[in-house]
Amino acid sequence: METMTTPDQQNQPTSEFGKFASFRPAYLQIKSKDSYPNDERPYFSPDMERLLLLAGESTNSEGLNSGKIPAYPAITELDYKFVEEISELISKGLLLVVPRIYAKKNTGELEILLHVLGAKSSKKGSPETVRDIFFQIARKSAGTIRNFEISSQNDREIVLNEVLYSLADGNTPHFKYAYTDKAKELLGKIYHKNLMHKDLLDDYYKLIHSFIQEEEILTRTSTCGYIHVPDQDADALFTQVSELYEKKVIPKLVTENPKLAEQLITIRETILSDESGLLNNDPLLIRKSIYSEEFAKLTQLSGNKGAYSDFFRLARVITQKSLESDMFLKGAREKSVENGLKKVVLSGKGAMARYMSLSIGRDLPFDSEVIKSVQHDSSLLSCIYYSPEGPELFICPWDKVLVKNMLRELSEKFAFNNMTSLSFLLMLFKNKDKLLPLLSDESAAEDFRNVGYSCLAHTFPWYRRFAFFLGFKGNMLTDVFRELGDIQYRQMGEKLKFEEKINAIRQKLKEELIVEVREHMAGILEGKS
Repeated sequence: METMTTPDQQNQPTSEFGKFASFRPAYLQIKSKDSYPNDERPYFSPDMERLLLLAGESTNSEGLNSGKIPAYPAITELDYKFVEEISELISKGLLLVVPRIYAKKNTGELEILLHVLGAKSSKKGSPETVRDIFFQIARKSAGTIRNFEISSQNDREIVLNEVLYSLADGNTPHFKYAYTDKAKELLGKIYHKNLMHKDLLDDYYKLIHSFIQEEEILTRTSTCGYIHVPDQDADALFTQVSELYEKKVIPKLVTENPKLAEQLITIRETILSDESGLLNNDPLLIRKSIYSEEFAKLTQLSGNKGAYSDFFRLARVITQKSLESDMFLKGAREKSVENGLKKVVLSGKGAMARYMSLSIGRDLPFDSEVIKSVQHDSSLLSCIYYSPEGPELFICPWDKVLVKNMLRELSEKFAFNNMTSLSFLLMLFKNKDKLLPLLSDESAAEDFRNVGYSCLAHTFPWYRRFAFFLGFKGNMLTDVFRELGDIQYRQMGEKLKFEEKINAIRQKLKEELIVEVREHMAGILEGKS
């Protein structure tokens, strides 16, 4: 019997790990002909021998993607003799029949066929190959179903705004066409189900839906089937979701079940116990992060089925997509700032023009990745100075000649106590591995002493200042180092004060967010009474 040709598909992974690593059902353990002792090797009809050889040789990624794995119609009756003969090979564990869902190239109509897998020679093949190809076929079927669901959303006239309003009212949305589980429908049409192990079809169906949900492109709901939330619509939908959540869904659920009020407060408290997301400057990002986790927990609390559960499930996807979009834009902006900063610092005109400072909290967010990136960049020197007004990041390129020129310019033009000179000295002092070789140059050492004296002379005893005035500068470098070390030590205290201040802000924000949900719940319950 002639085999069918199958549409080419994109290459897929050749192995499965993670939650599917333990999936090793017995029906996947098929063997090759040469695994039999010579005197026990079974022989079959010429057609079956050819099929056995072809299946064994082509059961691999190349065979699947090129359409060489034997394939037969799934929903029509096959030749009786063929079915009888292949059944014998299947019963002996020499072949495995696996369904495959695909879309016709010209019409996009979904079809199903049967692949016949075999094991290569036991000396050449791997026992994992059949399992890997089984997974690849299931993933291809999942991809086909996923694409079908996305394209059929328009056909079913699914409008996400209307879906959310219906679910927020506790109602099941109605569409032009009812949802059909295409995977179940197509697998149910297989004519010769007896060619497959009784557990294979159930496992295969579950794998299809697991793979679809693993991608997180579609959201599976109990009332609407699969729903696709386009990334570009997420921000607008989040505005709607948050309003429905606060003004409609929660008031109705808490009114019906007052105990939920305390659960919501506990959920908010639990989420806020992880304070990592509370340093962000953008209140909307903080709220989206909180809502995303609240929606996930409320999906479970609402029983995983029904209108409200589906509302929370879709609300979480929408919120997460909106949050990811915001974080992407935030990252892109920071990358632009970082690139611009490095461009100015590394290629600016004039020595001191390449020494820059940025206020942390004003110019850069407290949690900015730019700060970490700059501090780990070996082409730059950097330090953070903590003042009562807040921390400031100072940056310049690490280039010996440039740093010497900067010291010369500071020595000649900034011969007074100033933040530019002090921060530059502290930055060099922090990088002693680069500073000490630099000071082996007497000219650079002289400039360093002069800049140090100009900035720090007010902290020296009068006789040290008098000695410097008279030209006795022998121990001045030691005095400058000592004072810079003292400042560096005091900076540790300033850093601690800043962190305590941030912790206090974080604690206040946490309390406000918890008070917010408590007052909201109290207002709902008072209205009920």
